[in-house]
Amino acid sequence: MKIVNGSSQTVQSWGAARMFMMVASMLMVTLQSASATQADDTSIVLIGQVAVNPFIRHLKFSVNPIANLKSVQFTVQPKPGSVTRPISARYLSRYLSSRGYLDAAGNLEIPVFGLYDGFTNTVTLTYVFNDSSSTQRLFSLTTAQFHSPCNYDQGTVVFPRTRSTSLSYDFMLLKDSCSHFSPALMDTDGALRWVGTAGVTSYQSAFFDNAIYQGSGSQLLRIELDGTVNLVADYRDIGVTDFHHNIDPGKFGLLLEVDTSTDVESVILDVGAKNGFVYRRWNMYEIIADAIRAGGDDPSAFVRRGQDWFHNNAAAYRASDNSLIVSSRENFVIALDYASGAIKWILGDTNKAWFQYRGLSRYALTVPVGQGVAPIGQHAVSITYDDKLLLFDNGFPSLSQNPPGIMREFAVPRKYSLNLNNRTATQIFKYNRSIVSEICGSVYEDAPDNYLVDYAVAGGFRSGAAFGEIVGVQPNGNRAFDYKYSTNFCDEIFNAIPIHLEQLRFR
Repeated sequence: MKIVNGSSQTVQSWGAARMFMMVASMLMVTLQSASATQADDTSIVLIGQVAVNPFIRHLKFSVNPIANLKSVQFTVQPKPGSVTRPISARYLSRYLSSRGYLDAAGNLEIPVFGLYDGFTNTVTLTYVFNDSSSTQRLFSLTTAQFHSPCNYDQGTVVFPRTRSTSLSYDFMLLKDSCSHFSPALMDTDGALRWVGTAGVTSYQSAFFDNAIYQGSGSQLLRIELDGTVNLVADYRDIGVTDFHHNIDPGKFGLLLEVDTSTDVESVILDVGAKNGFVYRRWNMYEIIADAIRAGGDDPSAFVRRGQDWFHNNAAAYRASDNSLIVSSRENFVIALDYASGAIKWILGDTNKAWFQYRGLSRYALTVPVGQGVAPIGQHAVSITYDDKLLLFDNGFPSLSQNPPGIMREFAVPRKYSLNLNNRTATQIFKYNRSIVSEICGSVYEDAPDNYLVDYAVAGGFRSGAAFGEIVGVQPNGNRAFDYKYSTNFCDEIFNAIPIHLEQLRFR
């Protein structure tokens, strides 16, 4: 075919333009491919949900491709008007896989806990992918009403939660034995946000390693916040018959206060939280009896095997000098060398029976005149952020020792600075509300000068009309909240401790 010059130029120009358009199109595809993220390329579809109870909901998804997913975080938004922080938890993919919540077939299950009961909750899920891209989805989860056997939904608001955000904590573990939903988690608005799922009625519990630990008979249970219950260990083979009072943080894991076939409320174990391994065991019968004999006296009238002569109700580990600090309601607060069990010091009412024994009185700390008083019948010993001794001083004398010591008119949370060189304990803080609460109860410090106080039998257990009363104390000394609940003995709130649920990480 003969092509004239003009026509040839037109065809060549059209060909060049076509080539340019093809290159541009290929470049556009390349750019689009380069800008696409795993968040864009991953399909996540809700396929179902299961309610464990009104506070816990498991959301089930189909994910494709599953290999893109790095983590998922849920956030439960507070109710309108609340100043509490959202409950939130981030799950890494490897954690979800280890729990059976994520598999190679693309099945994903996200446990959401801390929901309000009887409410339409706003929950945000944030998906993070391996290329660091992310996406969010909003869910509305409507929950059933929970009728608390402990009547936590029928409390009396003495002082409502202040609108101030200066309080360092927004959530509390309430150690109760008023139902088989023990224990309970409550926010500082007074709203229940979680209850125990082990079917156990016992106030021997602790929040540790993002889970609830609970004693039941001779067994230590771990309750995941997703509602799953596992047995950590059974201590029957070492003579344990029951747990009592507290479970406290220890040197290696948890301090367990246990009864045995021979000793009542006078044996303490330090165990690992993962497998329950016993790292250390202290028998206060043996330690106290040996000390009394070393002082030249007969211990038989004071330490009485098989009887509640000691009444251990709390313990704490003090890292600064490797000490175990033990609260004996009947007698004193006593510090032991963690390794040897040797007595380091004793702080208590010197009008009680223990002070008559030279083998014990030689360890007594003195409270300087005008700088506080020694505790009487105390509970909830702990070591604060600045290495001080904090406790709930009930002010009630001994029930099993003679002389029983003095009695005060009301309970007082107290903090002491210990000077072991001078053998003194100086009171540096007290919270005085003139409330009678002779037994049980607690005080704990969260951030500096942020306290949670529990008057377990406010008004007095002998009055027949006691209340469990919990009070949040701000750094300025003012109340952040104050709630009361009718109680039978100490069942409602034996002990209450501040916890944090706002930025949990499950790895």
